[in-house]
Amino acid sequence: MTDNQEQLRRLEEQWNLVMAEDERKHALISDLFGHISDLTAQLAEAHMDLRDRKDMLELKRTKLDQAEKQIEDLRRKTVSGNRLSPGYERELITATQDEHVFSMVIIDGDNMPFQDEFVREGLLGGKRVASLLRKAIAEDIKTRFPSLPANAQVVIRVYANLKGLSKKYRELLPDSASFEDFVRGYNTVHPTCDFIDAGCGKECADEKIKAALKFGLSDSHCRQVFFGGPGDNGYARVFDSFLEDQTIRGQITLMAGPPFAYELAAIKDKFQNVAFDNIFRGQKLPNETNRRTSFHITPPGTPMPSNAPLSFAAAAKAPSSPAHSAPAQLYCSEPKPSPNGVILRNRLGQRVDSRLSYSQSDFSSLKDRKLCNNFHLLGKCYYLDKYGKCHHIHGEKLTAQQLEALRGIARQSPCLNGLSCSQTDCVAGHRCPREPCHLENCWFPKEMHGVDSQVID
Repeated sequence: MTDNQEQLRRLEEQWNLVMAEDERKHALISDLFGHISDLTAQLAEAHMDLRDRKDMLELKRTKLDQAEKQIEDLRRKTVSGNRLSPGYERELITATQDEHVFSMVIIDGDNMPFQDEFVREGLLGGKRVASLLRKAIAEDIKTRFPSLPANAQVVIRVYANLKGLSKKYRELLPDSASFEDFVRGYNTVHPTCDFIDAGCGKECADEKIKAALKFGLSDSHCRQVFFGGPGDNGYARVFDSFLEDQTIRGQITLMAGPPFAYELAAIKDKFQNVAFDNIFRGQKLPNETNRRTSFHITPPGTPMPSNAPLSFAAAAKAPSSPAHSAPAQLYCSEPKPSPNGVILRNRLGQRVDSRLSYSQSDFSSLKDRKLCNNFHLLGKCYYLDKYGKCHHIHGEKLTAQQLEALRGIARQSPCLNGLSCSQTDCVAGHRCPREPCHLENCWFPKEMHGVDSQVID
């Protein structure tokens, strides 16, 4: 090899190193932009929550000032300058509180859709259904709680992914008026009727609904909370925490609509129930996209067990003549035991989650797919084993990088066993992923913030 060729070879090697370094820089910058975008969205949501709380606090302060002024005015009007008796003053305060009594109706619009006829009518349908719902709630309260003041307000909030719902209704009811007109009509009926766009991510509506539930149940003026979202098992975790408190259970009414999800169905009879069949659909909106992607079909040739159910997509693709080729088979993940059964803990004996390494693009793409965490991460699904079906997607096998991102998504929900968790196959989070967290109503309990992540061998 001549000197010129050797020099050329060295130059090519240096060029390849420079190009590789540039690619790493570009990848890092892309990840940073993705992370910044996610943080910006979280900050915007936190600002919205803070603004709502400030408005509500200001309203409460105004009402308190008015009540104190009424009491002071009555004191001044008493005959001969005598002060009000303590008993009468308590009655006055109670009467003032009764003026502000209300019931709150919280609806998951993605899982509790209104009857199609209202959506078809657009603006007029939105007005009609809001009026009917207010009237139905008021009549139910009057029947079941006759002791409540007649002037009690009814606050109705529907949280939904408006962009997603609009797309669904365009496919389901192509000849109807626009869904945006329906929402606009709903919002014009009464100041306490709100159809709220919670954003595109599933967790956006979930978090707002959970915060609204906590707010209603903690407000002394709120006498009853109606909840509509029977098709989502995620809310079972919320209502599980109320089962031991009879007073709180008496404040909650679950509204029937689409069939209750497994976990909610198991506890729904512990609470009061009501149904408005003329207002809400009896089934969820069809979701053909999810149905098509819920299962991964393997190439023909692998026999299927005789007792295994065949999905809708599989049945459509199955060969017409079994004699020539075997039917398709559902993909089933193999169980993955935890590594050596080791649980990481810090010096206080608190559980520490292992470090994860994944790309922001994998995290974002998997977050909205509603995958079954246990199936993909543990190789088993309680609902599939017990009931033969699961509302979350099993589908195709994920790559190692995607599994790492899915673990990060699973850790967005706190472990119910807390920092003392000793389950080797636990996939939930044991430390708030937002650290430092500034949310007032963070779903992670206080003790799961600022957890020492230094592992002690």
